Amino acid sequence: INATLYPVYNYTDGESTTFTITNNTNALKPFNYNVYLDVTTLPTELKSSSLKYVLLDGSSNIVSQGDFSTVESGSRLTVTENKPLPSGNSSYTFIIYLDGNVENSSSMTNKTFAGSLRVTAVQGSARINVAQYVTSLYTSAEKTTAQNGPEGEEITYNLAPSVGLMNDRLGGTTESLDGGDIRYYGANPNNYVWLGDTYTSTYTFTSNGSSITRNVGEKKLWRIIGVFDGRLKLISNDPISGDTGLSWDTSENNTTGGNSGLGINQWGESTYSDTGDVYAGADLMRLLNPGFEDNEDLDSNGNTVTVNNSIYWTKGTGTVYTGQSNATTTNVSFVNTGLSSTEKNMIDTATWYLGAYSENPSYVNTQYLAERQSTTLGKICTSGSFCNDTVVRTPTWSGKVGLMYPSDYGYATDLSLCSGKTLNQYNTPSCILNDWLYDSSYYQRTLSPRAISGSAYFVYAVRDGGYVYTSIAYRGLAVRPSIYLKSGVMITDGSGTEQEPYVLEYQG
Repeated sequence: INATLYPVYNYTDGESTTFTITNNTNALKPFNYNVYLDVTTLPTELKSSSLKYVLLDGSSNIVSQGDFSTVESGSRLTVTENKPLPSGNSSYTFIIYLDGNVENSSSMTNKTFAGSLRVTAVQGSARINVAQYVTSLYTSAEKTTAQNGPEGEEITYNLAPSVGLMNDRLGGTTESLDGGDIRYYGANPNNYVWLGDTYTSTYTFTSNGSSITRNVGEKKLWRIIGVFDGRLKLISNDPISGDTGLSWDTSENNTTGGNSGLGINQWGESTYSDTGDVYAGADLMRLLNPGFEDNEDLDSNGNTVTVNNSIYWTKGTGTVYTGQSNATTTNVSFVNTGLSSTEKNMIDTATWYLGAYSENPSYVNTQYLAERQSTTLGKICTSGSFCNDTVVRTPTWSGKVGLMYPSDYGYATDLSLCSGKTLNQYNTPSCILNDWLYDSSYYQRTLSPRAISGSAYFVYAVRDGGYVYTSIAYRGLAVRPSIYLKSGVMITDGSGTEQEPYVLEYQG
C-alpha cells in the first residue's frame, strides 16, 4: 500500500488492497489467520488515532478495525482473526484511511504512507461452534438474489449458491437482505450431520481418512434446516414411521368432543375451556417428547390403554395410534431409530410456533408469518360434529421435539428456479427437484394447523407430489422429527456430505 493521506472521514474513500485466502480441502478445516502490515514509511506525526484501518470480508462486513496509535516507524501492524474459513476462496479488503473527524487529522494530511501486506493462515482448533460456522459460510460467500410472492409484491431474498444457503428475512419483514435467519436450500446441500453415538460401528474421517458404517436400515442422520437465533435447527434425514405412518392426533369418539374422532389440531399442552382440566397435547407430540412415559388414553371401546408414551424419546417399544377414533393401534419399536443419550444431551428446549392459516397454502413468506402470529389459531369454528372439542388453542409450545413447518419446506427449495409459486403449487419439477426436504416416497407431516370454518382437525402436510396440502389429523403419514440444538454444539469433523456428515459434539 502506497498512499498520500487526505481527511476522508470514513474508510469508503481510503486506500485499499485486496487479498484472498484459499481453503483447498473438502473436509472441514478451521484456520486462524493473521494479517501483517509491514510498515516501510510512517512519519512520526502519523502515529495517531487519526490514521485508521478496517478489514472487510467479501460481503463488505467489517471483520476488524483499529488505528495506528501504537505503531512505530518501520515496525509492524498485526491484525489477528480467529475464525473458520470455509472451503474455497474467501476474499478480503484491507483499507487505510485518515479520519478527518479526529483531532489532529489536519496536521497529518498530504503525508506519505507505505507498507506491504502479508497474510498467514494456520490450522486452528478442531472444534468449531457449528452455528457460527454455518453463518460464516453464508456471510463469506458471493450472493445472488431471487424473488417469490404475488406479482407486484414479490419479496427479494439473498442466496449464496456456492454453499447452498439463503436468508429468509424473517418472512420478508427485514429491510436488510441479510437480516433474517440462515437456511439451507437447493437439491442436495451439504447439510448432513451425525450427533455422536448413533452409528453402531465404524467412524473415522479426520481430514478424510474416511470410513463410516451404518447398520442396514439405520440411516440415523440428521440434516440442518438452518441457524435460528444462534441455534441449529435439524430434521431427521429419514422418517421414523417406517411403512406404518403415524397420526398427528386422533380422538376416541364424537360424544366426548373429539371432532368425530378425526383429531384435535392443538399440538402442545393446553386446557379444556369448559372444565379447566389439562389437555396433554397431540398424540404425536406425546410420542416424540419426554414426560409422557405413563401416558394412557381411551380406545374406541372405552378401554384404558397405554399408548404414544414417549417411546421415541426413550428408544422404546410400545403402541401408537394410527387411525380414526382411537380405533387403530400399531405396535412399533424405536430401539434403533429413537434418540440416544448423546443426542438428547444436545437438544435444547425451544419455543415452537402454532399459528394457523385459514386459506389454501400461500406464498412461503405468508405461511412463515402465519405460523408465528397469534391472532389466528387452529380452531375458528364454534359448533358442529367436526368442531365439538373444547381444547383451547395456544400460539406457542415449549418443548424438545417438533416437526418442520410448511415454511421450512417452502424455503428449502431454490427460489431462483421455483419463482412465483405458492406452496400448493410446488408440484412442478423446478420446485420439487430443487427442494432437499422433498421426497417422492411418502407424505410428510408438518407442525402447523389449518383453521377452517366448521372443522377443528386439519393440519398441513406435504404430499408425495411435492405440494403442501390440508390433511386430517388422524391419518397415518410419515414423520421426520425436528429439533433445536443447544448453542454450544461444536463441529469436530466432516464436510457435510452424506458420506462425510459433520460430526457434532456437545460438552455442556
